[in-house]
Amino acid sequence: MTMLRQCCATGSLHTGTPTGRIAKLHGLDTYIASPPAGSDAKGIIVIIPDAFGTSLPNNRILADDYAKNGFLVYLPEFMDGFVMPADMMISFKALSATGWAAQLYKFGHALYLLRYFVPFLIYCRPAVAGPRIYDFLRAVKANEGRDLPIGTAGFCWGGQFVTALCRDAERASDGSRLTVAGFVAHPSGLTFPKDIEGIVLPYSCAAAERDFMMPPAAATQTKEILAKKSARAVETGVEHEFVMYKNVDHGFAVRADEDEKVSAKAGKDAELQAVRWFERWFAKPSP
Repeated sequence: MTMLRQCCATGSLHTGTPTGRIAKLHGLDTYIASPPAGSDAKGIIVIIPDAFGTSLPNNRILADDYAKNGFLVYLPEFMDGFVMPADMMISFKALSATGWAAQLYKFGHALYLLRYFVPFLIYCRPAVAGPRIYDFLRAVKANEGRDLPIGTAGFCWGGQFVTALCRDAERASDGSRLTVAGFVAHPSGLTFPKDIEGIVLPYSCAAAERDFMMPPAAATQTKEILAKKSARAVETGVEHEFVMYKNVDHGFAVRADEDEKVSAKAGKDAELQAVRWFERWFAKPSP
């Protein structure tokens, strides 16, 4: 419970109305955000979201924002329905409340969290969700992405899968890469430094200064490892980047409180970081 609480407690719903559409794509309900009318897509971005999944308005609005920059964006339902409902953020905050009155409600909130937490751990663990994610990407690669570069963006829970893709651990049926570049923000489920050491494809990380999932020592390791890999760019043709966002918490890139200027700005800066990263590697993929 403590780990999930640290992972998902912070955040708030964002204002705005998603403008994309829901369609069945390769067997999964998928939120689809298209580039501006009349413009060709620069490439496809597949978002592997946080534990709140595709139904969270924030994730859909983020997909729309990516699309406005000229990308075709897919936000699939990778969790088979076992997502964390948005009102869990209220329960997490309730568990942190102080005062005698707050204690009366904590037991009920804890039971509510367990109702979703346990199934999520079972049905969304990498051994179960991973094949679902990689098979979807293989289908996109063989169809919509046949002539377009594919990038992957992972947030919290989704970060571990993007990291695996950037280790080139999964490939298409024809042996080609499933992604040309990856972007992660406050990833969870990683083993440090092993998972970072195995990265071979362009990888961009937006890290939170206060993050139980990537504590300071792990953040330092990640930054140093990626820097060493980038130093060999002349021979490999691959570069990486690591950006530490100060004074923000885990989840800021998706669930930053819009009324908190520092967090809100960091969320927008991370969005721009991702857009620039994909524009760069879509224009000239690594060898």
